[in-house]
Amino acid sequence: MEVINHLSTKVWASNGYSASTSSSSSLVQVDLKISWQVEYQHINIAPNGVAHIINKSVIENLDRKLQLFDYRFLMSIPTCHQILNWVLLVMGFDPNFHLSIIRKIVKHVQEKQNLLSQMAAADEIFPLHVGITLLKTHVLNEQVLIDLSTRESMVENDSGGNKWMIPATDVSIKVLRTKTLSKSSESESCMICLEEFSCGLKVIVMPCSHVFRGSCIIKWFEGKSCMPYMSF
Repeated sequence: MEVINHLSTKVWASNGYSASTSSSSSLVQVDLKISWQVEYQHINIAPNGVAHIINKSVIENLDRKLQLFDYRFLMSIPTCHQILNWVLLVMGFDPNFHLSIIRKIVKHVQEKQNLLSQMAAADEIFPLHVGITLLKTHVLNEQVLIDLSTRESMVENDSGGNKWMIPATDVSIKVLRTKTLSKSSESESCMICLEEFSCGLKVIVMPCSHVFRGSCIIKWFEGKSCMPYMSF
């Protein structure tokens, strides 16, 4: 299973500027809030290359608000790093992501230079919000599992020299696709127990399109890694 990490950072000025409590009329202070969210999603890639999201969930949310500080610290990467590096570390960010986050913050503040100059004259506080999302994508490629199972099937048992007698891996068993037979299903039978399928029966559909009774094929794979028709 492959894991892909994608980090996205959004920076925006919150609504509603407020009057500063600073005694200096030429100083704009920043009211900075950092929001951190971690999301997980699982994607399955079928042998035909079609991908679909199995599930997606938010596993972590964290907000941190900093004390007011001079906006000029956010005008360059070195000074911004000086202010925010420890904050990002405390919040649990991977240090490899720090520079990309800081660059976006600095770019946003630099683009607001004219607004900040006007705010300095009005003695206002600049409310800044940074939203950071880390998306962890777990990619399951069915074709890789099929190839792995095939290789396992060709390995001979060291004790008896009998191939096929090596159990399939737990991962390959857990990802087997299940479905419930509908009324339109034609009369077929399980190749293992030889009993005919009935409407409403839960079966397992293999990537090769062969269909088996769920309990039969799982029990089969617990003892062998090959498909039933490959062992005859």
